[in-house]
Amino acid sequence: MSVHQFLKEIRIKKGYKQQEIAEILGIDTTSYGRIERGDRKLTTERLAILAKHYKISVMAILDNNETEEELPQETNNNNEFVNYLKEENTFLRSSIISKDKQLDFLIEVTKEYKKLFENKK
Repeated sequence: MSVHQFLKEIRIKKGYKQQEIAEILGIDTTSYGRIERGDRKLTTERLAILAKHYKISVMAILDNNETEEELPQETNNNNEFVNYLKEENTFLRSSIISKDKQLDFLIEVTKEYKKLFENKK
C-alpha cells in the first residue's frame, strides 16, 4: 500500500473528514484530496504533523503500519519517549539534508547551463 492510500485509510478508520485533516495541515480540502489520491506530494513538515495527530511515528506512516510504533506517552521519567524524539529528529534532519543536497545540485546544474548559454552567444 502506498503512503497516500495509507493516509486515506487511517483518516477514515479514525473517523475524520478530509476537510478536518486539511485544516490541521493548514491547506484546503482539494489539496489534501490530491495528497490522498497521490497527485500531490506530502511535505516532511506535514508528514510530521499527521504523525503527531494520529499519535504514530513518521516511520509508521511511511511503512504503512499504524500499529507498528504508537507514539509513546510523555511522562517525567520516560526514556522511551526521549529515544522516540531522538529517532524522529534524526529522520527529519536526514530528510532536510537530502533536500539541501538536491537543491545544491540543482543550483550547480543551473550555473553550468548558464555558462553554456553565455558561451553560445
